[in-house]
Amino acid sequence: MSTVERSKTIEIAAIAIGALAIVASAYFIFMTEGNAFKMTNWVISLAFVVFVAYNFVNVRNLKGELNELSDKNNALTENLQVTKQNLAQAQSDVEVIKADLVSTQNDLRHREKELEVLRTQKEQ
Repeated sequence: MSTVERSKTIEIAAIAIGALAIVASAYFIFMTEGNAFKMTNWVISLAFVVFVAYNFVNVRNLKGELNELSDKNNALTENLQVTKQNLAQAQSDVEVIKADLVSTQNDLRHREKELEVLRTQKEQ
């Protein structure tokens, strides 16, 4: 059972017990004769204990989920940093390759001119 499913089950149980406590308290206060306030106090006290236990479990589950999400966030942040570094390296490599390409193209033009000069000299 996942954390969300457990939380939903516990939440439904807490709501049901709370509703039963309200109904029981109303019954003991209004439908019984005599002094039923002691029993009403017990019912409300037990409902409050259930509420506190539900909140404890819910907070513990939320802290667990928060830790998991925090760990995922840290992993993604590290992954992002590595990706940024790789991107920066790739951009640097592209700039070097561009510079090499421009240099090679200039060298090619220069050699083509030299070749043209040699051809003209050979023809004369």
